Amino acid sequence: MGSLQGCYYYNNAKVSIEGIEVPLRDVVIEFFNSPAWVEAQIALKQFYEEVWIIGIVPAINRLQLFNTESLSEEAAYVLLGVEETISSTALKKRFRAISLEYHPDKHPPEKREEASKKFMELKTAYEVIMKRRSYRTKIESAKLLKEISDRLNKMDKKKKQKEESEEL
Repeated sequence: MGSLQGCYYYNNAKVSIEGIEVPLRDVVIEFFNSPAWVEAQIALKQFYEEVWIIGIVPAINRLQLFNTESLSEEAAYVLLGVEETISSTALKKRFRAISLEYHPDKHPPEKREEASKKFMELKTAYEVIMKRRSYRTKIESAKLLKEISDRLNKMDKKKKQKEESEEL
């Protein structure tokens, strides 16, 4: 009965958006084609991988650190005007150069508020990129350490089996 109700609502329900009634199915389709859904899929995949590496509790704790960031990493690269393949050193150089251009102290009082907003956007973008890069590096390192540990354990087991077979 539940799936029939779901189908009925999907095809017949309407959602009111700013006073305009829109079919629920159109809203659902729009959502699954939105950048927000793509970002959610990426975040869920990263979370899933992290759970397997460090466990559920540490993964949830790390997730709470990232949920306050409203700027996506892709948007941060665009805001700073750099490619995703830029090195950390070049990124830092670019951030310093562009942040000097928008630093509030470098502008007259009437333009200071606008410059301050832009400066904070750039700073946030830089921090988002660097946090995410650091996070990915830690995850990759953990994966590598786990792989090395698994290989060493496998080698140790083979060695023990060989020793046991020689004793017989």
